[in-house]
Amino acid sequence: MAQEKVEGLGIATVYRTIRTLLEEAWLAPVDLPGEASRYEVSGKEHHHHFHCRACGKVFEVFGCLGGYTNLVPEGFQLESHEVILYGRCRECGGLSRN
Repeated sequence: MAQEKVEGLGIATVYRTIRTLLEEAWLAPVDLPGEASRYEVSGKEHHHHFHCRACGKVFEVFGCLGGYTNLVPEGFQLESHEVILYGRCRECGGLSRN
């Protein structure tokens, strides 16, 4: 998409820029099982993601149920968690909430 806007933009430049933005904490990775890494702007409040199985888009879901410490085995220490919801987005046939 960027190459459509910036003539002559090389893929190596894109990857170097992503690496620099990660090192400088401007970007944060969004890792989904079985998918290539995606990135979002750093510094957002804690949130999770919804992955549409039809179109592949990933949406931010703000809020968290929390209370995961009771799932951690005895003697373990929880440092973080990620919840990924899967289904169909509204445009791909999800149910609308009225």
